[in-house]
Amino acid sequence: MMPFAPQFTQVYEALKAVASELDLKCLRADDIWENAAVIQDVVSLICRSRIVVCDCSDRNPNVFYEAGIAHSLGKDVILIAQSKGDIPFDLQHLRYVTYKNNGEGVQQLQAELRPKINQLIGS
Repeated sequence: MMPFAPQFTQVYEALKAVASELDLKCLRADDIWENAAVIQDVVSLICRSRIVVCDCSDRNPNVFYEAGIAHSLGKDVILIAQSKGDIPFDLQHLRYVTYKNNGEGVQQLQAELRPKINQLIGS
């Protein structure tokens, strides 16, 4: 889950690369079109997902709504953000990964997420 904005393309590509390395598929709602309403695709995707990565950067309300759906369905949720300030008070008790949205920062994000995701799929 992340905003559909060009500045997140590099981050999304990095998440897809990590997923591929671990024999997983990484999708966003804009990758599918199964229902007439986008939110139906979002909920369907969350329901089918083993792990949900939510990018809280820029405090996008849709991402928080979708994270709430994932949490309520008992999904493993990994929070990421470009700044600690992007994590709202109600989620600060959860572990999260911060990253810089540049080449080096995205590589570091991949390095931090790889073992976390691997641990979740192994459990």
